[in-house]
Amino acid sequence: MRRFVLTLVCLGLAAPAAAESLYKCTDAQGAVSILSQPCPAGSTQVWKRDATPEAGPSVEELAARAALAEAEARRAAEEARLAEAARLARQQEQEAQARAQAAEAAGDPRLKSDCTKAHEFSEAALEKDWLRLTESQQAELRAWVVAQCAHVYDS
Repeated sequence: MRRFVLTLVCLGLAAPAAAESLYKCTDAQGAVSILSQPCPAGSTQVWKRDATPEAGPSVEELAARAALAEAEARRAAEEARLAEAARLARQQEQEAQARAQAAEAAGDPRLKSDCTKAHEFSEAALEKDWLRLTESQQAELRAWVVAQCAHVYDS
């Protein structure tokens, strides 16, 4: 019985060692075979290769990969949320400008755009000779009007 157990233990230890290499053998008739044990007598060994499988990723590596993928997914979701919020803000601004322009075109004096108000102020200031605006002051006034009307020129 002891001999039987010892034989099983030896076979159990020898099996993994034998599976670690592959042998390409050619016999006397020229037949080629690939074996997991050394070539039998009467055949020629062409090559021997290591066949040990590569170790897979460790539990820590898998956890790190999962955490990285989760962080990337959260970042992408946040970017998408911010992009959608920016798009909605632009859309609301454009709709408000369109409403203001429509009201202004309809003649509602209460709903003048900042651009129209800037033009009216500039014209009123330039008509007042007693202000005696210098060229640089007039240039600053024009620049201010352009800044107030930037959204009109950008559209």
